[in-house]
Amino acid sequence: MVLEHATDQIIDGHSYRRDLGDLGELTESIRRFGLLSPIVITTGNVLISGNRRLAVMRTLGHRTVPVWVVQGVSDKLSTVLAIQDENTLHKMLTPIEQAELYEELKQLYAEEAERRETATRFGSETRDERIAQAHDAAPQGGMHGGVDSTPPQQTSTTGGGKTRVQAAKAVTGRDSHSMLDQVVELKQIAASDNEHPEVRQAAAEALLELNTDGKVNGRYLRVKLLQALNTLQRWALDPDEPDAVREAAAAELELVKAQEHPKDAMKEATRALGRVGQLRTDAAALAPREGWKDADPLLRQKHAIRKLVDLLRREYGWWDRYEPADFGRYADEEQWELVETYITEAGRFLDQASTARMTSEDGADADV
Repeated sequence: MVLEHATDQIIDGHSYRRDLGDLGELTESIRRFGLLSPIVITTGNVLISGNRRLAVMRTLGHRTVPVWVVQGVSDKLSTVLAIQDENTLHKMLTPIEQAELYEELKQLYAEEAERRETATRFGSETRDERIAQAHDAAPQGGMHGGVDSTPPQQTSTTGGGKTRVQAAKAVTGRDSHSMLDQVVELKQIAASDNEHPEVRQAAAEALLELNTDGKVNGRYLRVKLLQALNTLQRWALDPDEPDAVREAAAAELELVKAQEHPKDAMKEATRALGRVGQLRTDAAALAPREGWKDADPLLRQKHAIRKLVDLLRREYGWWDRYEPADFGRYADEEQWELVETYITEAGRFLDQASTARMTSEDGADADV
């Protein structure tokens, strides 16, 4: 039965589509002929099918829209799966949209599997009790052993691998969980404040590029290699690391850079991270715990300066890597304030340092 439903009461909170595509032809068709195919919603007013049609109806100012209300689609998993059917059977989702849908489906499948396993355990216990009661009540010679000989089946479907495959097939129709996991990780890298800005930028650019042609693995490999190189370089330059770790990281870094093929470089980088990481662990276990030894009265100051210069060395040249005009046009207020404060405070810091330097030089000349 087709009903009329208020457009502003339809919930599209579980839509994974960010890009509705060109709505021009659809808008013209609905304007000329009306809505030929009703949209589909759940009994809870959640949109399942017709995201683009609903968007056009709202744009054209329609306050109501013809709908089909689907019964039996009330729980979250069923709703997400129904939306998945609508999206994959019509306009294809972008890789990022697929990854978002995959992440939620993976979680929902795991929760559903856990519920089934819990129900199976509970049902098995109840069944055992019924078997025992039937055994006690039946004549000893009349038992055929049919039910009694069949042990309760214990099934476990909560394994992460199985839910990943299941979710991937639901999204793309094939076992593409490796590709989708790579997209998910790229999103995490691009959003992580703990990553080096260059690595975050590379991940963000990779996501933009793969959304156009769907090619994931090569871009993922490049970002992960850059991430590994950055980690090795950070260890090689970190003044807090023991000399043995710094030297090993520098040597491993050159070895990785010498590899011509990205796959070979990534394999070598993975081994290098493991070797240097173990060296860091061993060094930390053997490190003295007495704290600072002030044989050099300026040891603390020299250490702090070394850390500052190391920080600046990693960021050196950023003004040549970014376009000032783009920053001026597109930076939001928070981004602008951060950079402005960085520059202003850096100038103040240098002014004070210059004064201290000139005072120190004047004192040295006076001593002479």
